[in-house]
Amino acid sequence: MSKQHPTTDEALQKLIEIQESAAALFLERRADRDPGQPTRMQTFVLRTISERGPFSVSELAEILNVSIPTASQLVNTMTEHRWLLTVVSPQDRRRHEVHLTEYGAQLLRERFEKRLARVRRMLDQLSPEERGTLVSILDKVVKVWTSTDDSEGSSTNGH
Repeated sequence: MSKQHPTTDEALQKLIEIQESAAALFLERRADRDPGQPTRMQTFVLRTISERGPFSVSELAEILNVSIPTASQLVNTMTEHRWLLTVVSPQDRRRHEVHLTEYGAQLLRERFEKRLARVRRMLDQLSPEERGTLVSILDKVVKVWTSTDDSEGSSTNGH
């Protein structure tokens, strides 16, 4: 593989290798997770409620694309950890809303700060030019992903 200009197939093979390495690292880190810390799904729920909440359990189920009983179990577990609180809606007493607790908000802030520190350490290993290239490429990948229909199977510019 030419270092400067790999073919699409060469790049695809390398990306698959990178994905497999990243998946292995993900599984290793997941196994090392402290049981008192939220899972990725729970962190997503905390972040979603923090940014857009509160929600009912059925609304959360729809957002997460899971059944209502699954969302309810998730909320119950997170409530036991004191990350969430379920309250009766003041506007509609039949509706129960899931809110983020102060403890949940603090946990979310701490996780965000740790994540920023990990990314900063990684970025510190790159030159300013490499950082700029990484950001530019990732930005372009996200734009292509969001503008390309999955059923097309190819990019919009044919490369």
